[in-house]
Amino acid sequence: MKGTTKQGLITTGWFTILIAVIGGTMLWQRQVRRPKHQVEAVTVTSTDRIPTVLLLGQQTSAAHSRELVAGLQQNNGAQSIVQVQVNRQGDLKFRGQFQTYDNRPYLKINLPKGDITTKQQAKWLKFALQQARRRFKFKHFNLISYGDGGLVATQYLMQTSVALTPKNLVAVATPFNGLSTHTNSDETTAVDTAHQTATLKSFIAQRSKLQRHVRVLLVAGHAKHKSFGDGVVPIQSALAGQSIFRNHVTQYDQQVIHTWRASHARLFNSWRLVNKIQSFMN
Repeated sequence: MKGTTKQGLITTGWFTILIAVIGGTMLWQRQVRRPKHQVEAVTVTSTDRIPTVLLLGQQTSAAHSRELVAGLQQNNGAQSIVQVQVNRQGDLKFRGQFQTYDNRPYLKINLPKGDITTKQQAKWLKFALQQARRRFKFKHFNLISYGDGGLVATQYLMQTSVALTPKNLVAVATPFNGLSTHTNSDETTAVDTAHQTATLKSFIAQRSKLQRHVRVLLVAGHAKHKSFGDGVVPIQSALAGQSIFRNHVTQYDQQVIHTWRASHARLFNSWRLVNKIQSFMN
């Protein structure tokens, strides 16, 4: 009888401990999952908020844009995306809104398409950033460009003010020296003078106008199944900006992505690209 009673007490004790452990675990999970502050109550200051401005070039599709943002958000978490449409008259249309808790939101600027000079596009970019800065209350920003968007971004750095200079510029697959495989190779060295295009020569001649307080990263794609670079922009052309930026900005770096996903159209969903961008900007 005593043995039975003792066994019953032991069983009851273990059952009580089990219930306590389960209950404690559930309570702990609720505490961990519960935010310390209501999300809506967290307000990011203008200094803490650093938007990433996306200038992805005229040939970039909406799908490619979404792929890039999705990749960036995998590491940074979901943040608001605001679209800014600029028309040929210089009028702006904003779509979307930053939330008070956004600290690394995205600002995608769409410039008019067509036969427009890089200088004019840079003027529109400057105006769009002035208005966005006033509207969304931020002091600093990063700039990611793609394709010919990198040419506009480079011209912008020669026309803008210190206050409107990005902390970091990342130019991906930008044809600084055109697309010709006759004047560009798959080398990472600078383009010699004899093979420089008029566009590249013009940028080099103006490099003293660059805002120096910016860090610049140039990225080229090297698709393993393509003959030259990413199949559209040769490596040497994508890195030809080194003759513009090196020794003329706070920091210059260049990277080549070697992978099957490094073709011009597929770079957007390359995790290697996203990692290189975020490693540089952070």
